[in-house]
Amino acid sequence: MGLFNSTILDVIIGLIFVYLLLSIMCTAANEWVAAMTRRRGKMLKKGLTQLLAAQPTAGAADAPDALLREFYAHPLIKSMMHDTNHPTYLSPRNFSATLTDIITSEREGRLAFNDLLEAANTLPDGEVKKSLLALLRRSDEDLATARNAIEGWFNDAMDRVSGWYKRRTQVWTVIIALVLTLIANADTIQIARKLWTDPVLRSAVVEEAKVRAQKPRPTVSVEYKDEDDPTNPTVTRNEGNQLSDKERELLGQLVGWHGKDNLNWFTPLGWLLTILAISMGAPFWFDMLNKIMNVRFAGKSPDEKAKTPEKTDTRVRA
Repeated sequence: MGLFNSTILDVIIGLIFVYLLLSIMCTAANEWVAAMTRRRGKMLKKGLTQLLAAQPTAGAADAPDALLREFYAHPLIKSMMHDTNHPTYLSPRNFSATLTDIITSEREGRLAFNDLLEAANTLPDGEVKKSLLALLRRSDEDLATARNAIEGWFNDAMDRVSGWYKRRTQVWTVIIALVLTLIANADTIQIARKLWTDPVLRSAVVEEAKVRAQKPRPTVSVEYKDEDDPTNPTVTRNEGNQLSDKERELLGQLVGWHGKDNLNWFTPLGWLLTILAISMGAPFWFDMLNKIMNVRFAGKSPDEKAKTPEKTDTRVRA
């Protein structure tokens, strides 16, 4: 028997289907942990601290963190704090406006480029002063260009913050995958055995995998709909992140601490394979499912394909 429409390919589809469902559950748990631990706000605070630390101000030349303290004391930033919770989002425009307002606080009237340049020059020596002067020298003595440069500087710093957040999220993903795998007893080897030995269950899983492949790719977006409360982002999950009742039912038949399933020497290996698979993420397994499903149904036998009606020979024979 070839690989197309074979038991082996169906078992592979079943495993990918299980990994996808468990990954979706892991993503939901990860977002819950992020909200409970306020991970996004902590990462933003860390990024701002690294960006503005080691910079005294004219009024506090002996305090290395003076600029950072004044930044958080500024009304524009202070208004974003709710119950001492750090905001999870700060727009580049607000960052630029706050920073320029702090260093030019002694200037009155309409701000000009030379005012900003002079204020930056009068700052005590520090990392922020060096960065600001480098940005201003490349701004063609234009205030709008200077503000855009400061916003770009902030965006570059936030790219690093995003990298920190992704790495921290990956660590939590592995931890949650470990907990989820043990609680559900999601043993890859045991799952594959069930799919191999139970053709009815295998067929039901493949059919449901076909339905899942038609759904949207699982995505999670974070929006800040309430600009007055940047400490409380709205996490939106699309339809691809929802498990149907049928999927839950099939998953319950493939994983779990069933009485007839005894632990054996291969169980830890099966758990490890599942943990590694879940850590790949739901989008990865969704894409993989679609690729394998295309292979599965591209190899239909001639009997499964639609046949064209045979033409009737109407010629008159002698």
